[in-house]
Amino acid sequence: MDVVNNERHKDTVLRHDAYTDNEDSTSLLHHAQLPCYGPELPHPSEYLLLDDNIDNSQLNKLLNRHISRLLTSYSVDINHGFLPPVDPLPQLSLSSKFACWELIMMDLSQYLHAKNIRSVILSRLNVVHVEQNDLLDEREFQRALFVLAVLSHAFVWGEKPTSTYIPSCLAIPWVELTKRACRPPVLTHSLMTLGNWKRFDIEKPIELGNIATLNCFLSGIDEANFYLVMTELECRGAKALKHMLRAQYFGSKRKVKELTSELKAIHSIQETMFATLLKIYDEVDPYIFYNRVRHFLAGWKGNPSLPDGMLYEGVSETRQFLHGASAAQSSLIAAFDVFFDVKHVSERTREFISEMRFYMPLKHRQFLEMLGADNHNINGIVKKLTSNEEGQQEKELLYAYNACIDQLIAFRNKHIQIAALYILAQTRKNADGIQLDSKKETNHTVNSNDINGKEQVETASSARGTGGTILMPFLKACRDETMVQRLN
Repeated sequence: MDVVNNERHKDTVLRHDAYTDNEDSTSLLHHAQLPCYGPELPHPSEYLLLDDNIDNSQLNKLLNRHISRLLTSYSVDINHGFLPPVDPLPQLSLSSKFACWELIMMDLSQYLHAKNIRSVILSRLNVVHVEQNDLLDEREFQRALFVLAVLSHAFVWGEKPTSTYIPSCLAIPWVELTKRACRPPVLTHSLMTLGNWKRFDIEKPIELGNIATLNCFLSGIDEANFYLVMTELECRGAKALKHMLRAQYFGSKRKVKELTSELKAIHSIQETMFATLLKIYDEVDPYIFYNRVRHFLAGWKGNPSLPDGMLYEGVSETRQFLHGASAAQSSLIAAFDVFFDVKHVSERTREFISEMRFYMPLKHRQFLEMLGADNHNINGIVKKLTSNEEGQQEKELLYAYNACIDQLIAFRNKHIQIAALYILAQTRKNADGIQLDSKKETNHTVNSNDINGKEQVETASSARGTGGTILMPFLKACRDETMVQRLN
């Protein structure tokens, strides 16, 4: 019979309480910080027992059937991973009370180009409350979350100066929805990557050439490709989740050969993810990303442009501080860290990585809790199986494990290189351009901190990711924390 692992849930609640005790109860992040009670299905290693009378074929069928059910209970698809099992809804019904949102979305890029998005939103939208019986279909619900997030970020970042408030016509329904979803009201990685695509041919894979975005801000090809590369990457890594659970199962049964096979499968998937990441160089221009895309994804925590946070009009008089969209919010990347027991414990990573969990969909957070339970620690399992054994199978297991860690390190090194080109190099170019323009106007050298009265000209050393972290120290710390997981 399926049972709940109550001890794991108890530990989760204790960690949740320790985190939220430090949080302001007026924060709109607070409603995302619920205890992660997961679906009541056990981990395969707690459910399936090896029987000498069951051959490998039968065992694999039983194992895969249970894993498929388990993943589904966490809103994870065995083939698409954290991407939805059915392609996202392209639009809310134009006969519904939410049509007013979609009508603005249709021409969003034109309003942004015309720099009149704020007057359009304020003149055309009234507060539309989301009632309990509204948006019960999951695809409609996710579409509404996405639309309100995009419109709100367009309002904040679409004109100068930056808006320090979100109007009630957006803020009230957005917060009503995000409370139901147990997520913060800010644009996240999952909204832009998991729910913003369509296939030209639904019989073909989710990959560049067969997918397009549903919506962008300024609607250039580089902006679209930035989101689509991430969507393809999520799909490429999807099947690793099945192999992670299988690896934990075989590891718990001390099946060295089978565990090695699962790690090799994970490594192969990591290689395809790495190849997809490289597509960013050909598909996205660094200048366009930095100057036309990046700022729309930013939030209002750790952001020098909004030092006093954001006011959600009609919701709370307390200004809110929420991070923007970040790759650290990817449940897939987090799954690799959890599976390989990568511990983000440094001062640069600990708090941010922990907080990013609350920006993920609730059931995906619950999946990560289940995957990371102490008794499923693959690092510890491999250590035990290889510590006193010198056989060929044990050597192959150690090699396969370290190959996966090396590939995760390579992925993070490449992320650092991409960040250097797409953010740091562009930051330097912009700073140099400002210096040059100022010299022409004043005929003397100007301190970059004083140019045009701005106190926060971004420099390479202070450049931040869209999530709000000081970028390079954070990324390098994540890489270094991965390196220590290699086993000798």
